[in-house]
Amino acid sequence: MTTQFVPAAEVRPETFTVHADDHRERGHRRGQMLATGIASTLTAYRRYFDHLSIAEADVRSAATSSLARLREWSPTDAEEVAAVAEGAGIAVAELMEIIARTEIMTLAEAAPTECSTVSFTDPGASVAAQNWDWAADFSTLWHVNDVGSVAGQHRHVGIAEFGMLGKIGLNEAGVGVLLNILKHTGDEPGGVPIHMILNRVLSRASTLTEALEIIHSAPTSSSSIITVITAEAAVQVEIAGDRKRERRARAAHAADGETGQSGFLIHTNHFLHPDLLDGALELRPDSTSQARYRHLAEAVVRFEAERALAGGEEAAASGAASSDSTAATDGERHAAVTVADLTKLLTTGPGEAPVSCTPAPDAPYGDRSATLVSVRIDPARKQIDLAPGSPADGLRGNRRFQL
Repeated sequence: MTTQFVPAAEVRPETFTVHADDHRERGHRRGQMLATGIASTLTAYRRYFDHLSIAEADVRSAATSSLARLREWSPTDAEEVAAVAEGAGIAVAELMEIIARTEIMTLAEAAPTECSTVSFTDPGASVAAQNWDWAADFSTLWHVNDVGSVAGQHRHVGIAEFGMLGKIGLNEAGVGVLLNILKHTGDEPGGVPIHMILNRVLSRASTLTEALEIIHSAPTSSSSIITVITAEAAVQVEIAGDRKRERRARAAHAADGETGQSGFLIHTNHFLHPDLLDGALELRPDSTSQARYRHLAEAVVRFEAERALAGGEEAAASGAASSDSTAATDGERHAAVTVADLTKLLTTGPGEAPVSCTPAPDAPYGDRSATLVSVRIDPARKQIDLAPGSPADGLRGNRRFQL
């Protein structure tokens, strides 16, 4: 079956901004203001679950189980979810069909591949970027999410699917999160929704340590990879059911003075941590995850070689211009890696692995993934860029937010 979808780069999403005195009022306003989008997203996911052959009764049971686990893990966040549902005029268990969609999809044999993420650790100047890939049919079912703080919480800006409190973004403390889905034999429904973990990091974490503590504290049941980015470092947390493992990059400029150490971390949609490889699965038989990872790894090698060459030329020029040893040392330290550099790495064209993902117009429903949003985060600057479509589309419609 083929149906029309709006090309991701042509979408001009709603910017949802909410301020309130407390989390319940904030949730109620979200539900009221986004009721139409929430209803459309719920309909879309029910259709999608049916396409994945997940029975309605199983969807409801999984959503209810995740709600119960959320109430145990974070009662305050569960209260806000309930307020969203009330504002939207739907039952909270129905809203959880959106919020817990990742956990519900563990009941399917296969799901669409999504997301390529690159980060660079350089203490004080770390950056990250992601192509958020998802089903092309959901290209209009997300919005820019500008969430005002309430007591004990941070303002955060990013993207969210209608009904979700948070997803991918950056908070005013300079803590950001990115997300890739994974698949493992230990996956099952009923855990705390990964999207509520992301929201809690964005709303509560003031440091990298606090963000990691929140992630590790959550009783999960499905698999994902969360990349936490702060100015100091990027850390990937691979989640396999209820198990979690961290991956860190060696800082580009090591404290012991060693050079040539890559600060890059790459992730697509297969497990990388050796502790979690037993039972690791591809998302679907025709997954492009391995090909995308290889492409990015090779692109990073080329980038680093070019960067080393440029740094050497700069050092030579500095040494020739001055006898001051400090000048040569400064020249040896490469210029900072920027979000623009990461964007180039995440840009692909015809004949290359689909890091920039664009579906064929005649692709059948359920078998067409697309890069719906290009995300770039610079925590040191408290800056996030959100552009509909892939970087290969030219970042038309990009929105930059300064927190």
